[in-house]
Order: sequence, then structure tokens, then C-alpha cells
Amino acid sequence: MPPDPDVAAAVRLLHRRQAWIRTAVTSFFAFLLSYGAYDSGESQGASAPSWFLDMVIAFGALTVLGIIAAVVCNARLLRLPPAVRAQAAPILARHPDRRRAHHYPPLDRLVRAVAWVGFLLILVVAVVSVPAAVDGAAYLAGAERTATFDPVSYQTNCDRYSCGTITDGVLKTGGGAGVSASWQNVVPLGRPFQVREPLWRWGLGLSLIDSSKTALIALIISLMIEAWAVLIVVKVVRLARNWRRHRQQRAAPASVSIPC
Repeated sequence: MPPDPDVAAAVRLLHRRQAWIRTAVTSFFAFLLSYGAYDSGESQGASAPSWFLDMVIAFGALTVLGIIAAVVCNARLLRLPPAVRAQAAPILARHPDRRRAHHYPPLDRLVRAVAWVGFLLILVVAVVSVPAAVDGAAYLAGAERTATFDPVSYQTNCDRYSCGTITDGVLKTGGGAGVSASWQNVVPLGRPFQVREPLWRWGLGLSLIDSSKTALIALIISLMIEAWAVLIVVKVVRLARNWRRHRQQRAAPASVSIPC
């Protein structure tokens, strides 16, 4: 027998509050990792693309949205009588949503949309961060080739806390024309010196690594992002399987023929 309307409303609010809390926690963790990758690239003299910074801001916005929505759901719950909330909690406990793609009560469309946007952003950040992990591991293993960095000019980058000056120049490899690159410290102009050429110059792997410490930080942050993305992929695969199983269960009764 379904619960009365007040109890059903309380169950939906409890469920939405849990969903928004998970969204806020996931987004905040993704924000920390993506901001760490962005800051690591900036500290190495390689400015990340503007769209990557937009994604970092988006993770922060999703975190704030999740917190606000969870607070609103909690405020609406507190308006209900204590007896109704007491009846709703056991009902929600008997219908855990973490292992089901379709369950009672159903996920709110807004929560589902926000969750999928967050999943997509995390996967994009993970793809862009792969070169940083490769370059960091290659530096620590000594697998990168030697190149010549020719300092040309200085550039000052500022954030809301401080300013720092880096050296822009040209990275000259074995053959062909050089490519633009930056060194995170100030060095004399017009005096080329030997550096380690990045193994994979794409995404967050465009920066020049100048020490084992920097390589280790880039490697750890990138691996944490990749691990988080793997968990997201596993979650999506489980949701797809549950959705397919649910569709099959709904289609099964319709396919049964009724004898005359």
C-alpha cells in the first residue's frame, strides 16, 4: 500500500536532499582536482586553455548549487510534522537508490541533468590531464629527450593573491622549427640552455617540467583525476545495465501471449 501524500512528499525530499549532497561532494572533489591541475600547469609556465578554467568554475558552481539545493530540501523537510519525517526515513531506507537506475522515488530531472553534466565535465578534464601524467612519469623515469630552450621575453601572470614572472621562449628540438614554450622561472634572455622536452605536448602536457618535485605533483594530481574518471565510467556502465534490465522487465509482460 503506497504511503499517504505527506509521507510520499517527505520521502521525495529526503531522496532529493541525499542526491544534492552527493552532487555537491562530487563536484567539490572534482573542483579541487581540476583546480590543482590548472594551478600546477600555471606554476610550470603553461597557461591552460580558457575553456579548462571555465570547467573549473563550472565545478565550483555545481558545488554551490548542490549545497543550496540541499539546504532548501532540508528546510522544506523541517516544515513537515516530525511524525511524517519519522515515517519517511524507514521507507527511504528500504528503497536505496545507489544500486538502482529506476527506483522509488524516481530521481528528479534537474538532479539527473546536473549529475550527467558533472560526469561529462569530469571525463573531459580526465582526457586533458592524461598528457600531464605521461610527461610526469617520463620525467621521473628519464625517458624524455633533451631539447634547447631559448629565452626570448618575460611575462607576468597575476591571480587574486599574487603575481609571478615567467620566461617565454622557443623550444628547439632535434629537427624542424622550434615551438613556443615557457619556463616557470626568470632566466637571462638570449642564453639558451638544455631542458627536458615533454613527451606528449598536448592538453596539460604543454608545460616544461624543471624538477622531480614538479613532475611528481603533476603525476599524482593527474592520476587522481584519472582514477575519479574511471569510477565515473564504472558508474555510467552500471546505470546503463540497470536501465537495460529495467526496459527488459517492462517489455516482458507485454510480450507474453494470452491464450484464447
